[in-house]
Amino acid sequence: MPAFPPREEGDFASLVPQEVLRRGLAYYKEGRVLRVYRVGEKVLGLVQGSAEVPYQVEVGPGLWGHCTCPYPEFPCKHAVALLYAYVEGKAPDLAPLIEALAPEEARGLLKGLALLPEVGLYLAEALAPKKAFLEGVKDLRRAFRLGGGEGEARALSLRLDRVGREEVEAYLEALLGAPFDPEPYLRIALERYLSLTPRLSFLLDLYLRYPSEALREAFLGVAGERGEEALQLLRGGDGLELKRALRAELLFRLGRVEEGLAALREGLEGVEDYLLLVERLVALGRVGEALRYAEEARDWFGKDPRLLPLLDLLVAHRGLPEDHRARFEVRPNLEDYLALKAKLGRGFFAERKALLRRVQDPVLLARIYLLEEDWKALDRLLRGAPLEAYPRLAEVLEERLPEEAKGLYREAARREVERGSRQAYRQARVLLERLSRLDPKAAKEAALALVLAYPRRPALKEELAPLLG
Repeated sequence: MPAFPPREEGDFASLVPQEVLRRGLAYYKEGRVLRVYRVGEKVLGLVQGSAEVPYQVEVGPGLWGHCTCPYPEFPCKHAVALLYAYVEGKAPDLAPLIEALAPEEARGLLKGLALLPEVGLYLAEALAPKKAFLEGVKDLRRAFRLGGGEGEARALSLRLDRVGREEVEAYLEALLGAPFDPEPYLRIALERYLSLTPRLSFLLDLYLRYPSEALREAFLGVAGERGEEALQLLRGGDGLELKRALRAELLFRLGRVEEGLAALREGLEGVEDYLLLVERLVALGRVGEALRYAEEARDWFGKDPRLLPLLDLLVAHRGLPEDHRARFEVRPNLEDYLALKAKLGRGFFAERKALLRRVQDPVLLARIYLLEEDWKALDRLLRGAPLEAYPRLAEVLEERLPEEAKGLYREAARREVERGSRQAYRQARVLLERLSRLDPKAAKEAALALVLAYPRRPALKEELAPLLG
C-alpha cells in the first residue's frame, strides 16, 4: 500500500469494498465528518452516523484501525468518509507540533482542552484509562437497566487492551446483566482476561451464574494448567450439577478417564446426564457399556423426546423389538414400523392399532396404508385430512394413485389463491407445476380456471402465465 496517510483517493479506494467506498463518499459529501486531524501516520476524527453521539474513528497504515460504530468489518463507511475528508482538506500533522511544546506549555494546553466537555472525556481515557473504564462500566449498567447498552458494550470492548484485571472483571460482571445476547462481548473480554493472570474462582462464579459456552471454555482452558486448584473449586457447594459436569470434562482433559466417568455416573439423574455419559463412552469405544446406560435411560424416562439420540444408538447397535418400539413411541416413523412388523411376525397385529394411534402425521399414515394396501383406511384418511397436508399427501400418492394426487394438488392450489397474496399465488404456481408433471393438460386447465374465477387479480395471472402457455 502507498505511504500513509493517503495523498489522494487512489491511495485507498482500491482496498475498500465498492459499496463501503460509495457510502463513505456519500457520508463525506453530506458533511458528516465533524473533525479530522492527523497524528503521525494516523488519521483520527469524529463522524456523525445514525446514532446521536458521533463515532470516533482512527485509521492507520494498511487501513488498520477502529470505529465505535456497530459495523463488524473495518474499514467501515465512517472510516472511508474520514479518509475522503483528509485527502480533500489535508489536516496538519499534530505530532511535530506537540513535540515542539515545552513541558509547561503542554500542561497548560491540556488543562485548557480539559475544560471542553468532549475533549475532556478523551483526555480522561488517555490519562486515567482504568478509572475512565470503570466509569464506563457504571454507564453500561445504567444502559442495561433501560433496555439498551450494546453500543456502550462495543465501545468498552475496544478499550480492553488499556486496562487491567480489575477493570476487565468489572466489565465481565456487568455483561451478565445485558438485555441482549452478551456472548460476542464475553468472548472478546475473556480473551483479554486470560492474558492477565485470571482467577479461576472468578471464572467459575461467572459460569455458575451464566453458563455460557465462552465462560465454560475459558474456565476449562485455565483449569487445564491449574488442575488441582480447579478440582478443589469444583467440589460441593452451589451449582452442583454444573460443577459435576465441569469436573468430569476437566478430568477427561487431564487424562484421568476413569475418574471422569465416575464423576458422570455420580450425576445420573436426568436425561442430559445420561446423554453426556453415553456420548463419552461411545467416544472411548466402550459401546457395550454405553448401550447398557442407554437402555437404563430408556426404562427410566420412557417417551421423553430428548432420548432420541440414545434410542438411535440402541436401534443402530442392537435393533431389538423393544428398541424400535421405544423410538416409534417418541418419534413415529416408517423404519421402526416396518422393523416391528418384520421382527414380531404374527404378534405384530396385536399391537398394530396401538402403534397407528401414536401417528399424528397424515403423510406417514398414508405411506403405511399404501404399503399395506389398506385402501379403506387410506380413503378415510384422505377424506379427513387437513388442507395444509394436501401437498405432501399428493407427493406420496403420485406413483400409486396419480388421480387422487392430481385432485389434491388442484385443491391445494385453489386454497392458496383464496389467500389473495403474491406469495400465495407463487405457491399455487408451484403446486400446479407439480400437477403438470403428472398431467400438463390438467395443470393448464386448473390454472385457466383460477384466472377466470378471479379476473380482477392481475398478479395471479402474471404468476400463472407460464402454465397458461
